[in-house]
Amino acid sequence: MKRIIVLLSLLFFVQNIFAEKPFQRFSALPFLAYSEETKLQYGGMFLLFFKPVEGGQKTSSIDFVAMGTTENQYQFRTKPHFYLWQDKLFIPSEFSISKWRGSLYEHSSSGNFDAVSGYEQTHFYGSIPVEMNFGLPSFLPMRYGVLFKGDYRENDLDSSIYESTSLQDGSFLGFGYSLTFDNRDNTNWPTKGFYTRFEENFYLGDFSFHTEELDLRTYFPIIWNTTAALGVLWRQSRGDEIPFDYFSGSDGTSRFRGIDSGVWNDTQALICQIELRKTLFWRLAGTIFFETFQSGSYFSEMLREKIHTSVGFGGRLALNKSESLYARGDISLIDGKHIGLTIYLREAF
Repeated sequence: MKRIIVLLSLLFFVQNIFAEKPFQRFSALPFLAYSEETKLQYGGMFLLFFKPVEGGQKTSSIDFVAMGTTENQYQFRTKPHFYLWQDKLFIPSEFSISKWRGSLYEHSSSGNFDAVSGYEQTHFYGSIPVEMNFGLPSFLPMRYGVLFKGDYRENDLDSSIYESTSLQDGSFLGFGYSLTFDNRDNTNWPTKGFYTRFEENFYLGDFSFHTEELDLRTYFPIIWNTTAALGVLWRQSRGDEIPFDYFSGSDGTSRFRGIDSGVWNDTQALICQIELRKTLFWRLAGTIFFETFQSGSYFSEMLREKIHTSVGFGGRLALNKSESLYARGDISLIDGKHIGLTIYLREAF
């Protein structure tokens, strides 16, 4: 495998776990890891929680993740998630700045797992979805929304093997809409309920293209306080000038986890996941999972392409026990021969 991440150590777990307080304000977690491409990685996560005005309302939060490597690569990402007006307005925004090294791969599910070229990228990104349920009956767990995105990148390729406008420097703005149905009992660690979301975005600027996504999930309890989670994600990217990191495929951390985000990407992708989750003791929990991945230029071709599989297990550490919010580490075996390790916040889906 071109990129194998091996966890070296989890330095320490910091949070106000000993204070008997009715509400936890923050949590922090440093980490140290290693990657073949980036060498030694170091960084930390910090989470800030805001107490709801009234009981029963959802908790707003801000996630901060800062990471650096011994190869002079840096990344900072923040995700402010705000519930406003008695949970009638939800804003799950994201902002990031990075100077990072990545790899380019052949398109389609039948492509080679090894990278065909590498690149250095300076990247600025922002996303502000605004979801609401104004005017809808209170018993109906639905939201509609609008999305605004901005993107600017500068790329330095190792070679000219990819002669494509999608590898040129540039910026673009995106706008779109979303429709969501969500009756889960908890957004961080659901044990029952159903979630579906359709999203479509249009991008204009130095690049002109559009993307679509359909996300289906269901959760239900089984034996021994174990929850089964099933998810299906379909993605589509269309246009003459699609940036290479906007092609449809895995994100490498949540959907078909454990691989680089550009592996097997194409204009359409289908990812299926099943996971068993169980709380253990103290702040620990565990999971086992199975995932499949297909991609292609169009839907019928995608269904004829090679099916990639991943099986794995993971450990969870509660950063906020009352909110059931976990940091996760997952180890996966991809196509029976590639090992991947994922360290991230919150559940995969």
